[in-house]
Amino acid sequence: MLYNHNHQNPDDMPGLKLKQLQYESETWKRLLGFTMDENIHLKNRLSEVLKENFDNNLLDDIEIFQTRFIKTDEMIMLLRNDIGEFDNLLNREIFEDGAIMKQVSKDLKRIRKNIKTTEVELVRLKSEFNSYLSENI
Repeated sequence: MLYNHNHQNPDDMPGLKLKQLQYESETWKRLLGFTMDENIHLKNRLSEVLKENFDNNLLDDIEIFQTRFIKTDEMIMLLRNDIGEFDNLLNREIFEDGAIMKQVSKDLKRIRKNIKTTEVELVRLKSEFNSYLSENI
């Protein structure tokens, strides 16, 4: 009997896939940690700007940025919760032998989309905030 080295044993695929999903989950956690750190730096910068000789006419704009920073924090917390639930599903998958792969797949797509949205929003927010400060202080 010939053994095809290009294909994994079908019994190994769930374990390999599970390991990949766990790896991706860990990557998301690191990314969210970085996102949280960046958002903290932005909020600290906003605080510094307000302590200096700040033009009170710009307060409305600054409040808008502060609200966006808070919304970013909220999105990070929601994603952390989603990832925690995803990890729990992966742990259940180990013991339930494939019974919940459909839910894992659905959650995977949703979390990937939300992570990407959060990344894009943070880049946009940092850019807009830094440009705003460069032009107005």
